[in-house]
Amino acid sequence: MCGINGIITAKAALKRNIIKSNLLLRHRGPDDEGYAVINCSSGAAKEYSGVYSAPEIKKKYPAIEFPESSMEEVILAHRRLSIIDLSINGHCPMCSADGNVWITYNGEIYNYIELRNELEKDGFTFRTNSDTEVIINSYLKWGVNCLNHFNGMWAFAIWDKRSRRLFAARDRFGVKPFYYINGSGYFAFSSEIKPLVCYMPSAPAINKNRVPFFLLYGNRLNTTDTYLNDINSLKASCYLIYEKGKVSVKQYYDINRTTDNLNEEQLKNKIVELLSDSIKLRFRSDVPVGTCLSGGFDSSSIVSLSGELNTKSLETFSAVWNEKNCDESYYIDIVNNAYGCTPNKVIPDVNEFAEVFETLCYYQELPTEGPGLYPQWYVMKEARKKVKVLLDGQGGDEVFGGYFQMGAYLRGIIKDRKMLKAAAESRNFLQFLNKSGLHSFSSWLFPRQYNYLTRSKLSAKFDVLNKELAGSLNKEELFFDAEPKKLFGNYLSDLSYHFIRNITIPALLHYEDRSSMAQSIESRVPFLDYRLVELGVNLSANNLSHRGVSRPLYRKALKPKLPEEVVNRKDKLGFPVPFSEWTKGPLKSYIYDNLTGAFGLFDYINKSKFESNLKDHFAGTKDYSWELWRLLSLNNFLKLFSKNEFRN
Repeated sequence: MCGINGIITAKAALKRNIIKSNLLLRHRGPDDEGYAVINCSSGAAKEYSGVYSAPEIKKKYPAIEFPESSMEEVILAHRRLSIIDLSINGHCPMCSADGNVWITYNGEIYNYIELRNELEKDGFTFRTNSDTEVIINSYLKWGVNCLNHFNGMWAFAIWDKRSRRLFAARDRFGVKPFYYINGSGYFAFSSEIKPLVCYMPSAPAINKNRVPFFLLYGNRLNTTDTYLNDINSLKASCYLIYEKGKVSVKQYYDINRTTDNLNEEQLKNKIVELLSDSIKLRFRSDVPVGTCLSGGFDSSSIVSLSGELNTKSLETFSAVWNEKNCDESYYIDIVNNAYGCTPNKVIPDVNEFAEVFETLCYYQELPTEGPGLYPQWYVMKEARKKVKVLLDGQGGDEVFGGYFQMGAYLRGIIKDRKMLKAAAESRNFLQFLNKSGLHSFSSWLFPRQYNYLTRSKLSAKFDVLNKELAGSLNKEELFFDAEPKKLFGNYLSDLSYHFIRNITIPALLHYEDRSSMAQSIESRVPFLDYRLVELGVNLSANNLSHRGVSRPLYRKALKPKLPEEVVNRKDKLGFPVPFSEWTKGPLKSYIYDNLTGAFGLFDYINKSKFESNLKDHFAGTKDYSWELWRLLSLNNFLKLFSKNEFRN
């Protein structure tokens, strides 16, 4: 995993800016740095080293420089986090054997060994052991259709000297980011947003449509626009062609909705088979691999199946708490002991909140929704001490029918007039729900009155948004389908599809990427192997939710491999944080000082209403802790991109 950067322009000043731009990605790739400058007309190419290039690269290539030139050139830049083929042979940017194709690449193609064998049979030769060269030769063989052959996560840009065009692509579910600007006299791209700001003539304007949407409904990151005007995001499952100043974007993949005619036993075996193979592929690495462990079903499943694939003791990384209502040590210890893991536990410290929160916001590059990011930051920081690659359980709920989907399931039963079954399912399910879960349940049972996108929604609970901004939102855009009846065929199957494509997964993957890469950690997500996703999304409603139990088939499939305590667990916590208590205690002054003197925040919210709600919160009559996190995060974002004072 790495950081990529590039620009196509004839402007000498913009060319020079790539050095500063690439410096802002150093955390994504501290092991090496590289540049390739290609003349758009002649195709002549030259490679350069940078300040942070590996010593062997500095000896091989001259230091980067940009003499005055009005020739249009492609400059590809790279920051390397060495995972596969640790030698300098894996250095990027990399070119094809004939010099016609150049690539800068971030990610991992997990099936690169199988693809390499296939390509060698077709006469392709390889100079390295890297997956980067597999992408190059796959492109030479299949063109843009090479994307359909990859199993992995990726964001890359290929310059083809023969056609004089740039081909860029992002993986199926958007694990790896890709941002771009098609500006006046230049096209630029990067793994993150801050490097692109280096090319802009002035501070970027805030996308004011994004902010009220965030305050009301959280982040929905399946769109091309970002929080900054003129900076675009390439959507998951899409590729981009830049040619003669024009950008065209096409979608190359969508989740296959074909149902396999398998019985329950065959489906259970298929789940274990695909998840095991997904984990096996994601253990391909020339550096140490560990896994996150929360004590929940998904992370425990990864640990269990990882243990079957490896003889070495697995390093696990967990956040634990002194507060019993948040702590999951009991389950974490059970899993670690069951599989002989080497546990690594960290206790997030409230006394470090100001520093950690500011840093976290800096790397996220957008306002974030909730305090679960705080323990995630500590886990990644702890993991950095021992491993470079970390497996995580993102996607398990979305793929197999998490508890939040029960309301939609019941709605389907009611619509089919199976009232007794609906009553029985409701009775079984409601015993497991806390107040928050009940809201999510209601939101899908009565979708015209509620929407899951609102999770801890400010629109009803913390109504501080300026009325003018709230009224300007396109209400139809707040729902991924304006007519709920059109959404549900197989209710839960359709719902899983939209959670993966539109609702939770895009934001969760963004948070995961930024938290891990800030610590120079490559995070891999086995549940989002496209083969497993297509199996889960196409399961019948009964296999996604049954008798009040979410994900019943998935649970049955993994039950023989997990400790009984984890299988029967009902108190799902996610990434729990005692943030509510903190806001009324050790963080009270921090919150008051930062929000009452907020930078630009009151352009979006009603100050008097906010101060009244803050008073209620501190008095303990209301709990607005999640909303306070959002406002703190938004305030930090506004400050960051108004000053543009970025760290190197």
